[in-house]
Amino acid sequence: MKKLFSLVLVLALVLFVAYGASARPVNVSIGTASLGGNFFAMGAAIAEVIVNETGFRAVAQATGGSVANIDSVHLRELDAGISQASAVSAAWRGVDHFEGAPIRDIRTLVNWNATPVHILVRRSIGATNVTELGNARIECITPGDGIELSTRTILSAVGISFEDSRIEYSGNRIQAASRFHTGGVDAIFDGTGIGAAWMTDIIGDGSTFELLSLTDEQIAAIIAAAPDMRKMIIPAGSYAGQDEDVITVGNWTTLYVHESMDEEVAYSITRSIMENKDALLRAHSFFADLAPENILNVVAPLHPGAERYFREIGVIQ
Repeated sequence: MKKLFSLVLVLALVLFVAYGASARPVNVSIGTASLGGNFFAMGAAIAEVIVNETGFRAVAQATGGSVANIDSVHLRELDAGISQASAVSAAWRGVDHFEGAPIRDIRTLVNWNATPVHILVRRSIGATNVTELGNARIECITPGDGIELSTRTILSAVGISFEDSRIEYSGNRIQAASRFHTGGVDAIFDGTGIGAAWMTDIIGDGSTFELLSLTDEQIAAIIAAAPDMRKMIIPAGSYAGQDEDVITVGNWTTLYVHESMDEEVAYSITRSIMENKDALLRAHSFFADLAPENILNVVAPLHPGAERYFREIGVIQ
Protein backbone atom coordinates (compact mmCIF):
# COMPACT_ATOMS: atom_id res chain seq x y z
CA MET A 1 0.00 0.00 0.00
CA LYS A 2 2.83 2.38 0.89
CA LYS A 3 4.51 1.63 -2.44
CA LEU A 4 1.26 2.30 -4.27
CA PHE A 5 0.75 5.54 -2.37
CA SER A 6 4.32 6.61 -3.16
CA LEU A 7 3.80 5.81 -6.82
CA VAL A 8 0.64 7.91 -6.92
CA LEU A 9 2.48 10.81 -5.31
CA VAL A 10 5.30 10.55 -7.85
CA LEU A 11 2.84 10.50 -10.75
CA ALA A 12 0.96 13.46 -9.31
CA LEU A 13 4.21 15.37 -8.93
CA VAL A 14 5.20 14.61 -12.54
CA LEU A 15 1.81 15.78 -13.81
CA PHE A 16 2.00 18.92 -11.67
CA VAL A 17 5.46 19.79 -12.95
CA ALA A 18 4.47 19.08 -16.56
CA TYR A 19 1.30 21.13 -16.26
CA GLY A 20 3.11 23.95 -14.53
CA ALA A 21 5.74 24.07 -17.28
CA SER A 22 3.15 24.13 -20.04
CA ALA A 23 1.07 26.71 -18.20
CA ARG A 24 3.92 29.18 -17.82
CA PRO A 25 3.24 32.26 -19.94
CA VAL A 26 5.46 32.88 -22.93
CA ASN A 27 6.95 36.38 -22.82
CA VAL A 28 8.04 38.07 -26.03
CA SER A 29 9.83 41.41 -25.77
CA ILE A 30 10.28 43.13 -29.14
CA GLY A 31 13.04 45.73 -29.58
CA THR A 32 12.01 48.58 -31.89
CA ALA A 33 13.60 52.05 -31.95
CA SER A 34 12.96 55.49 -30.46
CA LEU A 35 9.48 56.66 -29.53
CA GLY A 36 7.82 58.49 -32.40
CA GLY A 37 9.43 56.32 -35.05
CA ASN A 38 7.84 53.77 -37.35
CA PHE A 39 9.67 50.81 -35.80
CA PHE A 40 7.99 51.43 -32.46
CA ALA A 41 4.54 51.70 -34.04
CA MET A 42 5.08 48.55 -36.10
CA GLY A 43 6.47 46.67 -33.10
CA ALA A 44 3.40 47.60 -31.06
CA ALA A 45 1.13 46.32 -33.84
CA ILE A 46 3.06 43.05 -34.06
CA ALA A 47 2.91 42.62 -30.29
CA GLU A 48 -0.87 43.10 -30.30
CA VAL A 49 -1.33 40.48 -33.03
CA ILE A 50 0.88 38.01 -31.17
CA VAL A 51 -1.11 38.52 -27.96
CA ASN A 52 -4.45 38.13 -29.73
CA GLU A 53 -3.48 35.08 -31.79
CA THR A 54 -1.23 33.10 -29.43
CA GLY A 55 -1.97 34.24 -25.91
CA PHE A 56 1.72 35.01 -25.41
CA ARG A 57 2.66 38.10 -23.43
CA ALA A 58 4.20 40.33 -26.09
CA VAL A 59 5.32 43.92 -25.70
CA ALA A 60 7.16 46.46 -27.88
CA GLN A 61 10.09 48.21 -26.22
CA ALA A 62 11.63 51.54 -27.23
CA THR A 63 15.35 51.05 -27.88
CA GLY A 64 18.37 52.56 -29.60
CA GLY A 65 17.31 51.04 -32.92
CA SER A 66 18.53 48.44 -35.40
CA VAL A 67 22.08 47.82 -34.16
CA ALA A 68 21.16 48.02 -30.48
CA ASN A 69 18.38 45.47 -31.03
CA ILE A 70 20.78 42.96 -32.58
CA ASP A 71 23.15 43.31 -29.63
CA SER A 72 20.28 42.85 -27.18
CA VAL A 73 18.86 39.76 -28.91
CA HIS A 74 22.37 38.32 -29.09
CA LEU A 75 22.76 38.86 -25.32
CA ARG A 76 19.21 37.54 -24.82
CA GLU A 77 18.12 40.77 -23.18
CA LEU A 78 15.34 40.95 -25.80
CA ASP A 79 13.42 38.03 -27.29
CA ALA A 80 13.01 39.61 -30.71
CA GLY A 81 14.20 42.65 -32.61
CA ILE A 82 13.23 44.78 -35.59
CA SER A 83 16.09 46.04 -37.76
CA GLN A 84 16.91 47.21 -41.21
CA ALA A 85 18.47 44.37 -43.19
CA SER A 86 21.65 46.44 -43.53
CA ALA A 87 22.22 46.18 -39.78
CA VAL A 88 21.63 42.42 -39.84
CA SER A 89 24.07 42.12 -42.74
CA ALA A 90 26.71 44.12 -40.86
CA ALA A 91 26.29 41.89 -37.81
CA TRP A 92 26.48 38.71 -39.85
CA ARG A 93 29.60 39.85 -41.70
CA GLY A 94 31.28 41.44 -38.66
CA VAL A 95 31.69 44.90 -40.17
CA ASP A 96 30.88 48.50 -39.21
CA HIS A 97 29.59 48.53 -35.61
CA PHE A 98 30.31 44.79 -35.41
CA GLU A 99 33.87 45.04 -36.74
CA GLY A 100 35.79 41.92 -35.71
CA ALA A 101 32.88 40.59 -33.65
CA PRO A 102 30.27 39.06 -35.98
CA ILE A 103 26.93 38.02 -34.54
CA ARG A 104 25.55 34.87 -36.12
CA ASP A 105 23.13 33.55 -33.52
CA ILE A 106 20.11 35.54 -34.72
CA ARG A 107 17.47 33.94 -36.94
CA THR A 108 14.93 35.56 -39.26
CA LEU A 109 11.17 35.23 -38.82
CA VAL A 110 9.60 37.77 -41.20
CA ASN A 111 10.57 40.39 -43.82
CA TRP A 112 8.38 43.35 -44.79
CA ASN A 113 8.45 47.07 -45.55
CA ALA A 114 10.89 47.94 -48.31
CA THR A 115 12.57 51.06 -46.92
CA PRO A 116 14.21 53.44 -49.39
CA VAL A 117 16.87 55.67 -47.86
CA HIS A 118 15.57 59.24 -47.85
CA ILE A 119 18.58 61.55 -48.24
CA LEU A 120 16.89 64.64 -46.86
CA VAL A 121 18.81 67.93 -46.99
CA ARG A 122 18.18 71.56 -46.18
CA ARG A 123 17.94 73.49 -49.46
CA SER A 124 19.94 76.40 -48.07
CA ILE A 125 23.17 74.38 -47.85
CA GLY A 126 23.15 74.15 -51.66
CA ALA A 127 23.93 70.44 -51.96
CA THR A 128 22.80 68.76 -55.17
CA ASN A 129 24.84 65.58 -54.76
CA VAL A 130 25.54 63.40 -51.72
CA THR A 131 29.26 64.05 -52.19
CA GLU A 132 28.60 67.68 -51.19
CA LEU A 133 27.48 66.82 -47.65
CA GLY A 134 30.95 66.76 -46.13
CA ASN A 135 30.29 69.90 -44.06
CA ALA A 136 26.59 69.34 -43.38
CA ARG A 137 25.32 68.67 -39.88
CA ILE A 138 24.03 65.10 -40.34
CA GLU A 139 21.42 63.67 -37.96
CA CYS A 140 21.93 60.04 -36.86
CA ILE A 141 19.35 59.87 -33.99
CA THR A 142 21.34 57.60 -31.59
CA PRO A 143 24.61 55.65 -31.79
CA GLY A 144 23.78 52.23 -33.20
CA ASP A 145 20.55 53.30 -34.87
CA GLY A 146 19.95 52.00 -38.39
CA ILE A 147 20.15 55.59 -39.59
CA GLU A 148 23.73 55.80 -38.34
CA LEU A 149 24.58 52.57 -40.14
CA SER A 150 23.03 53.75 -43.43
CA THR A 151 24.92 57.02 -43.07
CA ARG A 152 28.23 55.24 -42.52
CA THR A 153 27.66 52.92 -45.47
CA ILE A 154 26.62 55.58 -47.97
CA LEU A 155 29.16 58.22 -46.98
CA SER A 156 31.99 55.69 -47.10
CA ALA A 157 30.86 54.38 -50.51
CA VAL A 158 30.94 57.89 -52.01
CA GLY A 159 34.30 58.76 -50.45
CA ILE A 160 33.31 60.77 -47.37
CA SER A 161 34.72 59.86 -43.95
CA PHE A 162 31.98 59.29 -41.36
CA GLU A 163 34.43 60.03 -38.55
CA ASP A 164 35.33 63.39 -40.07
CA SER A 165 31.71 64.38 -40.71
CA ARG A 166 29.60 66.61 -38.48
CA ILE A 167 27.41 63.92 -36.92
CA GLU A 168 24.57 64.88 -34.58
CA TYR A 169 22.61 62.64 -32.19
CA SER A 170 19.27 64.14 -31.12
CA GLY A 171 18.19 61.00 -29.24
CA ASN A 172 14.88 60.32 -30.97
CA ARG A 173 12.88 61.39 -33.99
CA ILE A 174 10.75 63.83 -32.05
CA GLN A 175 13.81 65.79 -30.98
CA ALA A 176 15.36 65.39 -34.44
CA ALA A 177 12.26 66.81 -36.12
CA SER A 178 12.39 69.79 -33.78
CA ARG A 179 16.04 70.39 -34.64
CA PHE A 180 15.30 70.24 -38.36
CA HIS A 181 12.56 72.82 -37.93
CA THR A 182 14.74 75.13 -35.84
CA GLY A 183 17.84 74.84 -38.04
CA GLY A 184 19.91 72.64 -35.73
CA VAL A 185 20.65 69.93 -38.34
CA ASP A 186 20.93 69.91 -42.12
CA ALA A 187 20.58 66.35 -43.41
CA ILE A 188 19.62 62.76 -42.61
CA PHE A 189 19.91 59.35 -44.32
CA ASP A 190 16.67 57.77 -43.15
CA GLY A 191 15.65 54.34 -44.40
CA THR A 192 11.89 54.55 -44.00
CA GLY A 193 8.67 53.83 -45.84
CA ILE A 194 7.49 56.27 -48.47
CA GLY A 195 5.18 58.83 -46.92
CA ALA A 196 6.45 58.36 -43.35
CA ALA A 197 4.66 60.84 -41.11
CA TRP A 198 7.76 62.38 -39.61
CA MET A 199 9.44 62.75 -43.01
CA THR A 200 6.30 64.37 -44.43
CA ASP A 201 6.18 66.73 -41.47
CA ILE A 202 9.79 67.88 -41.91
CA ILE A 203 9.50 68.36 -45.67
CA GLY A 204 6.29 70.35 -45.23
CA ASP A 205 5.53 72.31 -48.39
CA GLY A 206 8.92 71.43 -49.89
CA SER A 207 10.33 74.93 -49.77
CA THR A 208 12.94 74.29 -47.05
CA PHE A 209 13.98 70.66 -47.56
CA GLU A 210 14.44 68.34 -50.52
CA LEU A 211 15.47 64.73 -51.28
CA LEU A 212 18.69 63.98 -53.15
CA SER A 213 19.10 61.22 -55.72
CA LEU A 214 22.08 58.89 -56.06
CA THR A 215 23.88 58.28 -59.35
CA ASP A 216 24.14 54.82 -60.89
CA GLU A 217 27.83 54.73 -59.99
CA GLN A 218 27.10 55.64 -56.38
CA ILE A 219 24.39 52.98 -56.16
CA ALA A 220 26.78 50.36 -57.54
CA ALA A 221 29.41 51.32 -54.96
CA ILE A 222 26.89 51.18 -52.12
CA ILE A 223 25.56 47.76 -53.14
CA ALA A 224 29.11 46.45 -53.44
CA ALA A 225 29.73 47.53 -49.84
CA ALA A 226 26.28 46.45 -48.57
CA PRO A 227 24.88 43.52 -50.59
CA ASP A 228 21.60 43.63 -48.65
CA MET A 229 20.72 46.92 -50.36
CA ARG A 230 19.11 47.38 -53.77
CA LYS A 231 18.12 50.23 -56.03
CA MET A 232 14.80 51.83 -55.07
CA ILE A 233 12.68 54.71 -56.35
CA ILE A 234 10.69 57.27 -54.37
CA PRO A 235 8.10 58.23 -57.02
CA ALA A 236 7.57 61.85 -58.01
CA GLY A 237 4.88 63.49 -55.93
CA SER A 238 5.48 61.34 -52.86
CA TYR A 239 6.21 64.56 -50.96
CA ALA A 240 5.37 68.21 -51.47
CA GLY A 241 7.75 69.94 -53.88
CA GLN A 242 9.09 66.62 -55.23
CA ASP A 243 8.53 66.93 -58.97
CA GLU A 244 10.78 64.04 -60.09
CA ASP A 245 11.51 60.47 -59.08
CA VAL A 246 14.21 60.20 -56.43
CA ILE A 247 16.67 57.37 -57.14
CA THR A 248 18.15 55.83 -54.02
CA VAL A 249 18.90 52.52 -52.28
CA GLY A 250 17.03 50.60 -49.60
CA ASN A 251 16.37 47.24 -48.01
CA TRP A 252 13.82 45.23 -46.06
CA THR A 253 12.79 45.59 -42.47
CA THR A 254 13.21 42.27 -40.69
CA LEU A 255 12.01 40.64 -37.47
CA TYR A 256 14.44 38.16 -35.91
CA VAL A 257 15.00 36.18 -32.72
CA HIS A 258 17.81 34.32 -31.00
CA GLU A 259 18.55 30.88 -32.41
CA SER A 260 17.68 29.33 -29.04
CA MET A 261 14.01 30.36 -29.19
CA ASP A 262 11.71 27.37 -28.90
CA GLU A 263 10.64 26.18 -32.35
CA GLU A 264 6.93 26.14 -31.50
CA VAL A 265 7.11 29.69 -30.17
CA ALA A 266 8.90 30.92 -33.30
CA TYR A 267 6.40 29.07 -35.50
CA SER A 268 3.42 30.59 -33.67
CA ILE A 269 4.83 34.12 -33.86
CA THR A 270 5.55 33.76 -37.58
CA ARG A 271 2.12 32.36 -38.36
CA SER A 272 0.31 35.00 -36.30
CA ILE A 273 2.08 37.79 -38.22
CA MET A 274 1.75 36.32 -41.69
CA GLU A 275 -1.92 35.42 -41.28
CA ASN A 276 -3.05 38.75 -39.86
CA LYS A 277 -1.90 41.23 -42.48
CA ASP A 278 -5.24 43.07 -42.44
CA ALA A 279 -4.99 43.77 -38.71
CA LEU A 280 -1.38 44.91 -39.06
CA LEU A 281 -2.22 47.09 -42.04
CA ARG A 282 -4.97 48.82 -40.06
CA ALA A 283 -2.33 49.71 -37.48
CA HIS A 284 0.38 50.86 -39.89
CA SER A 285 0.51 51.37 -43.65
CA PHE A 286 4.08 50.03 -43.84
CA PHE A 287 2.72 46.48 -43.60
CA ALA A 288 1.29 46.87 -47.11
CA ASP A 289 4.06 44.78 -48.67
CA LEU A 290 4.01 42.01 -46.05
CA ALA A 291 4.08 38.90 -48.24
CA PRO A 292 5.35 35.32 -47.87
CA GLU A 293 7.69 35.56 -50.87
CA ASN A 294 9.71 38.30 -49.14
CA ILE A 295 11.25 35.59 -47.00
CA LEU A 296 13.21 34.30 -49.99
CA ASN A 297 15.59 37.23 -49.51
CA VAL A 298 17.08 36.93 -46.02
CA VAL A 299 20.46 37.80 -44.51
CA ALA A 300 20.35 35.80 -41.27
CA PRO A 301 19.01 32.26 -41.83
CA LEU A 302 15.41 31.44 -41.04
CA HIS A 303 14.60 30.13 -37.58
CA PRO A 304 13.48 26.47 -37.86
CA GLY A 305 10.02 27.48 -36.60
CA ALA A 306 9.67 30.12 -39.31
CA GLU A 307 11.07 27.78 -41.94
CA ARG A 308 8.47 25.17 -41.00
CA TYR A 309 5.68 27.70 -41.48
CA PHE A 310 6.91 28.85 -44.88
CA ARG A 311 7.36 25.24 -46.01
CA GLU A 312 3.80 24.47 -44.95
CA ILE A 313 2.40 27.25 -47.14
CA GLY A 314 4.61 26.27 -50.08
CA VAL A 315 6.93 29.28 -50.26
CA ILE A 316 9.95 27.11 -49.49
CA GLN A 317 10.18 23.75 -51.21
